[in-house]
Amino acid sequence: MRLTALTAHLFALTLSVAIPSHAEQQVTNSAHSSAQQQHANIQVMSPWSRELPPTAPVGAAFMTIENHSDQADRLISADSSIADITELHAHIHEGDVMRMVKVDAIDIPAQAQVTLEPGGYHIMLIDLKKPLVAGEQLPLTLEFEHAGKVDVTVDIHSSDAGTSAQQHMDHSQHNQH
Repeated sequence: MRLTALTAHLFALTLSVAIPSHAEQQVTNSAHSSAQQQHANIQVMSPWSRELPPTAPVGAAFMTIENHSDQADRLISADSSIADITELHAHIHEGDVMRMVKVDAIDIPAQAQVTLEPGGYHIMLIDLKKPLVAGEQLPLTLEFEHAGKVDVTVDIHSSDAGTSAQQHMDHSQHNQH
């Protein structure tokens, strides 16, 4: 009987040590997940992409980037393992047509935010290696001139997400990549 009480006490002691350790690990994992989309003074919020047909060769990623620094920064590149080519793009209006153009960088002013959205700045994913399916996610690494690299996880939304700006865009230039 005494051995059973001692065993129960040791078991309870083991649990009291293991449970906080497990909780600390969950907090650490949660903090790491949050840090995954925030680096120093740059915070990336709500990164998303649109579901596409399985044979679509290109996709796009959108998000809001906040710069909490007193120094302006620039998004200078992006990379994703699901695309052969990842580029920074903007839209320009030519008459009644919106056309996408590659840009070298996207300025992120000090103490400001810039939204990458349909019909504006965005990240093009060219020559997709796998389809963009609603409910899944894709990895994306953003590189900033001052903040360095920031890894983000992009949520893929259903094809009706965003705006209808996509219907009036000229995608003909993507055949040349």
